[in-house]
Amino acid sequence: MQAVWQNRVKAAVQRRITAHTLAAFNTNVDVVVHLDQAKLEPLASHPRIDFPAVERLLGEEIPAVHNGNEFLAVLMQALQEGKSVHIVLRDLDMLSWLEEVFPERVESMGGQAGIIANQMAALGAHSLVYTSLLSKKQASMFFPEVDVPVVRDGQLAIVNVQEAVRPQDQIKENWIFEYAKDERFELGGHVIVTPRANRVILATRPAGVKMAFDPQIEELLPELGRTVDVAFLAGYHYAPTEEKELAAYLESAMGSVRKLKAHNPKLRLHFEYVPMTAEEAEKTMLKAVAGEMHSFGINENEIKRVLRAFGYEHEREAIDSNECSYTLYDGTLRLMEELGFSRIQLHNLGYYVVLLKKPYDVSWEHVRQSCLYASSVNAMKAKYGGYVLQERLAEAGEIPLSSIGFRQLEMFAEEMRRRGVQVPQNFLEEGILELADHAVLIIPAHVVPDPVSTVGMGDTISSSAYAYEHSGC
Repeated sequence: MQAVWQNRVKAAVQRRITAHTLAAFNTNVDVVVHLDQAKLEPLASHPRIDFPAVERLLGEEIPAVHNGNEFLAVLMQALQEGKSVHIVLRDLDMLSWLEEVFPERVESMGGQAGIIANQMAALGAHSLVYTSLLSKKQASMFFPEVDVPVVRDGQLAIVNVQEAVRPQDQIKENWIFEYAKDERFELGGHVIVTPRANRVILATRPAGVKMAFDPQIEELLPELGRTVDVAFLAGYHYAPTEEKELAAYLESAMGSVRKLKAHNPKLRLHFEYVPMTAEEAEKTMLKAVAGEMHSFGINENEIKRVLRAFGYEHEREAIDSNECSYTLYDGTLRLMEELGFSRIQLHNLGYYVVLLKKPYDVSWEHVRQSCLYASSVNAMKAKYGGYVLQERLAEAGEIPLSSIGFRQLEMFAEEMRRRGVQVPQNFLEEGILELADHAVLIIPAHVVPDPVSTVGMGDTISSSAYAYEHSGC
């Protein structure tokens, strides 16, 4: 059985993505700082820091960062509790100060759209990106093969990302402060030993950043849609949470999606889940997105949050108490019924659960190959980090698929038969079960021990699978 699957992997990585892809809207520059005592100690005596004021802030709720004192207080509280924190930096003048204080840092592309656009280019796809801010620094983070749609003399033009730079645009930066478990910090008499590894994200919201198309390009979206096979639209989790503002934003945003599809009935759209802060707003956003898009990507932890939001507590508890291919399938089926996506891909360690609503415009077997291709891309990313070039994928064909995945195939077949479902005798070799109104695929995936990188893995898996699926391979 394993040999059959491994041969499929070897066949999958021999083919290339030929699809024309579009990724929009959220791009930013990620600035990563690995914290230790030497990097943080100077802050306690820095002239911009009033340490007694910092101490007064400790234990208080700080909704956003406006100055250095609030920044250090947020950081100290996070280190003390081992918390993951995402907070907005309101004073953009602090960015130059952060660069001065933390000279040792790594800058890279951030945001789902940016990451997907680069990965598509690395794999040989014709990769387009749309982003509301395109400063010289942001543009420098893109692969040179990435293109951008622009309006020239009232006409749609596709130009290289470097030609589309707008020097006046601000930069959206996310400063990511990572720390290890059991790291010791001494700050002004406070001794902190971190209980777990985690990170603090200091995010900016510069003027001009928006998760929508510019009015200039809005009327040319039908023409843009004709040039694209697969679109990855991201960033809707930044939608406003107030009911009227949310309704207005979604009406406009989904109107843009309809325009993008208007002259290309074959255009396929994917949405990768990112949680919103407000549960009711998230439900409204997901329903709107599902009404216009075809494919949805989510992982084993995220699905529990979404199931709870929509009232599927039984399915959520089943996953919580016994996470496996069957309980994940059952929860994913509830979401498909609730939201109406024609395709949902749930990625988990060692295997994927994919649901396809019938009729589906691609064969089950080709969808399976696309997922094995995506697993190969992800394996190379885990092993080496960065973006994966097509030329490296042959190596993944030699890495055995995870035993976790094969065991989950067996468990799924056993559970479905126990429930009276007829499961084909060759299911363990095929991984495909066709039911009345949908098909479910259980697909073993690679597991790379001690991965170099885990950032953006969900985006990488989903985008490479869906683009490969619609490449006519």
